[in-house]
Amino acid sequence: MTGENNWFETDKGQMLAAESVSACAPWLWPLCGHNALVLQPCAQGLALPALQCAPVYQLQRARGRFYGDIITEDEPLPLVNECMALVLAAFVLETATDPGLLIAECARMLVPEGHFAILALNPFAATRLSGGWSGMRLQTATAWSAMLAEAGLELIRHERLGKARPRALCSVNFLLLRKRKAALTPLRKNAAAVALAREQTPT
Repeated sequence: MTGENNWFETDKGQMLAAESVSACAPWLWPLCGHNALVLQPCAQGLALPALQCAPVYQLQRARGRFYGDIITEDEPLPLVNECMALVLAAFVLETATDPGLLIAECARMLVPEGHFAILALNPFAATRLSGGWSGMRLQTATAWSAMLAEAGLELIRHERLGKARPRALCSVNFLLLRKRKAALTPLRKNAAAVALAREQTPT
């Protein structure tokens, strides 16, 4: 199966994606847990990094949908809440119909304290000038971080991948985030309430 005008199916796209996945492997390896989901940008798929989260489910972008272990649109993804310890979105936000909704779906599937990793094209990279990235929804790392924060995801690492100098011109941004665990905040009692409680306590 092939996609439609998908730059990641070209030799250059395959090389960039493969190098980026390999480069982020050291930051993904320490993460442990049950179930991981890897969203890939093209039908050919990518060689996965070694992961300690298992099993690993894979979906590949083709013809505007995801194919692989399941066939689905970007949203809603047919997976239950809080079922994944790790989601790796490799160059799929750029081609999503609504990146914000796809991010929200990935956040929904993560267990509390689960991790969301993103590989995203850098709009400042010189590679963009070749025209191969036209039609994609490119965002800066700052813009992605703001969108991810709205979904309850906390940024814990940002790396620029590539050999360009200065580093701000590297082709790929890697972002690693953690799903914040909601905690109940104890209510503070005012002084009058504390005094009243003491008066009513039997001696």
